[in-house]
Amino acid sequence: MSKVARFTCVLCTKRTKNHDRRFLGGEGNKGLRKYLYKYFFLNVDSCDVICGACRRKYYRQYDDKSITNAKPDKQVLPAASTSQQTLVSPKTITLSLSSIGGSHSSCFVCRKRGPKLIVVSYSTRLTTFVQNNIIIPAGARCCPGHISDENFSEQAIECLSDLRKILTEVIFLLQKIRMLLLKNEDKRLNFDKDSTLSDAEYISLTGIDKTSFSDLASHLVSIRDTKEKIRSAEQLQQSEKNLMQTFVPKHLGFNHISRENLIENHTRPLAQTLFGNEFNPAILVIDGTYIYIQKSGQFQFQRRTFSMHKHRPLVKPMVFVTTTGYFVSVMGPYLADSKNNDANILKHIIASDNEQIKSWLQKDDVFIVDRGFRDSIDLLEELGIQTEMPSFLKKGQAQFTTEESNTSRLITKIRWVVESANGRIKTWVFFNHVMPNSQIPYIGDYLRIVCSICNKYFKPLSSGDPEEDQLLGCKMIYLSKQNNLLKEKIESENLDRIRSNSTTWCKIDAASIEFPSITEEDLRNLTLGVYQIKLAKSYVAEHVTENSDFEVLVHKQENNLICAKIQSRHVSSKAHLLWIQYDEVTVLGWFCKCRAGARVVGYARCLDIPYCSGDDWTKYLIDARNMPEPEIIDESDESDCVEE
Repeated sequence: MSKVARFTCVLCTKRTKNHDRRFLGGEGNKGLRKYLYKYFFLNVDSCDVICGACRRKYYRQYDDKSITNAKPDKQVLPAASTSQQTLVSPKTITLSLSSIGGSHSSCFVCRKRGPKLIVVSYSTRLTTFVQNNIIIPAGARCCPGHISDENFSEQAIECLSDLRKILTEVIFLLQKIRMLLLKNEDKRLNFDKDSTLSDAEYISLTGIDKTSFSDLASHLVSIRDTKEKIRSAEQLQQSEKNLMQTFVPKHLGFNHISRENLIENHTRPLAQTLFGNEFNPAILVIDGTYIYIQKSGQFQFQRRTFSMHKHRPLVKPMVFVTTTGYFVSVMGPYLADSKNNDANILKHIIASDNEQIKSWLQKDDVFIVDRGFRDSIDLLEELGIQTEMPSFLKKGQAQFTTEESNTSRLITKIRWVVESANGRIKTWVFFNHVMPNSQIPYIGDYLRIVCSICNKYFKPLSSGDPEEDQLLGCKMIYLSKQNNLLKEKIESENLDRIRSNSTTWCKIDAASIEFPSITEEDLRNLTLGVYQIKLAKSYVAEHVTENSDFEVLVHKQENNLICAKIQSRHVSSKAHLLWIQYDEVTVLGWFCKCRAGARVVGYARCLDIPYCSGDDWTKYLIDARNMPEPEIIDESDESDCVEE
């Protein structure tokens, strides 16, 4: 493609016609060159031209013989400085940057006219300046063939290379900025180019990987396509509206999934074995979570959002998840005062029929809840909903019965998934910190967007193998119907009355006991989970003496029955007695004096056997309870020998 010679005016940058242009070289234009340099900071060459209009303004204001004494035009030149007049900076300064014209009727690259011209986007103009030092004004148009992947082709850049390039101090600074941008191009946050950020950086910044982010971005309407300028806050609100309209309804809410799909694809087989009976119900786990907010200056709102449970202001969304951790719906957020407890919130949701929840639920469906929903049990029973909730201690009752403890263990075996789902929400830093009150109107939408992202791109929290879950469920159901024989033995023979001079028990070190060797898999089979195994280290570490001894009591008549006193992890003044009966192969039974210590479905407390303990961090801190002993000072009179 042949290069087109263009002659633009050094002042107005307009293209000049042949009869209207004047070259600035030669002795006759010396005064004009001084004028341009003094008032416009332009160092012109002999090849530069000036148009007739700019030249006539110069002639009207200045005499060729005396440029310095002339007064500049108010519309073109800054006011001349005198001894009585303050120096004023010009409103505009023309920079000698490489630039192109802004014609809308012809392509600024090849100068062809045509109706199929496109407007050069902002990102393309910015890239062209950074990489090629060429400024393209807004609204400039060119042929579509000159742009590929939002960048000009090499052939198009060559056509623009004849533009004049006059470096001044300002241009030198801009060149430095360009070089710095080019040097740090790979370090910039640019989500438009996949190559600039790694997959791990995507997960660290957004919570999802690169592929998932690209899919999520496809649900957004590009803000660059809008003609009006939008602020950052408005851009965020626009993105939120797009996701709430196009993404969230497909992945969250009772209307986005059918009962049959939920039962078949999002229900763990263990839950169906424990609570499904002969039916195949929909099993949901419900719990409220907390989003902390700032203390409000509005007194009524301050009272209604202050939680007496957490002792701080917050709002409460209500979360419905399946037994695999799949978010079915997030409703709210609600206020946090006493009138907005979990039971009242659930009543409000059902009474308001949010998301047509009444028509979605059917008779014999199962809700797994905690004790905070006790006041809503009657309403759920009227709807035919089966509610599974841990037991309550009755007045004067110190320990749950074996049946109550076993039933509660079946519930906690399934209910933990909602706590883990709430923790997954808090992995977004935005929800894990105190939220400004200005964001309260958008908390509900942000939560629904995050939960939809979890449903779409994250793995289930708990899936389970069908065969293993069925075997585990049958085992737990069988054990839940058994009695704690060791408990009956301890209470009937009064073995729980342990004194220092007891004739029934003797104190020895646990290392001298021939306790059966138990593998980690055996421990999992006994505890029916991993939570008790994780707590075992901490329990045992507190039981070990300063001499690294692990003291236990052994029954004098029955050597396979041991007892230990275990410190409560919640209350310093409490300690619980634990009994374990074993043979040469495995553990036969256990019983503890704690609230749930009578259960048979899994150990209620730690395994009182030598276990590897963790680090003791208290040795790095000072305990004010250990007061130093007072120094003893002998105040008796010293007998000095005095000679007379």
